[in-house]
This record gives sequence, C-alpha cells and structure tokens, in this order.
Amino acid sequence: MTYARLVEMGKDLSSRERARLLREEFVREAGVNPARLTFDFAGVRTLSDSFADELLAVLVVERGEAWFREHVHLANLSPELRLVVLNAIQARLRRSSAA
Repeated sequence: MTYARLVEMGKDLSSRERARLLREEFVREAGVNPARLTFDFAGVRTLSDSFADELLAVLVVERGEAWFREHVHLANLSPELRLVVLNAIQARLRRSSAA
C-alpha cells in the first residue's frame, strides 16, 4: 500500500503543479499494479478544484473508473472536500468524452 498524508503539504491545498508532482511520485512509488493508493485528507481544510483535478481526476481518466475504484482509497474526506473531488472528476470525464 502506498500512503500519502496530504496535510503534510498544508491544510489548504491548491496548485495544479504540486498535485501533478504528488500524483506522479505516488504512482511511480506504487509501481505498475499497486494494491492500493491511499490519500489521507485528515486535517485538510480546503482543496482547490485544480488540485483535485490534477491529483485524482487525471488518474480516473488515465487509468479508468474501475481501476480508480479498486486501487485508490480516499481516507478522512469531509463532505465538503468530497464534493470538490466529485465535481473535479465529473468535469474531467465530461471534457475527455467530448474530445
């Protein structure tokens, strides 16, 4: 299992670039077929749309929804942050299906 405690990056997460670097590092460490990727949101107050898009929605589009559900676990996600994540994933899926 690969585990990231996101509050170590700050309580208010933004920046597409920071999210991209974290996602790339996380996937590289996990290898090609990870058992589970866990992103722990405990202590995170806010999450920008761009951070959620780059960290999570890109994984959904690149790897597929089934892969994401099987391999990615979002721990301690508040209802507010959950909404940001869901909106980012839905928007990315709409853009990718329209392309």
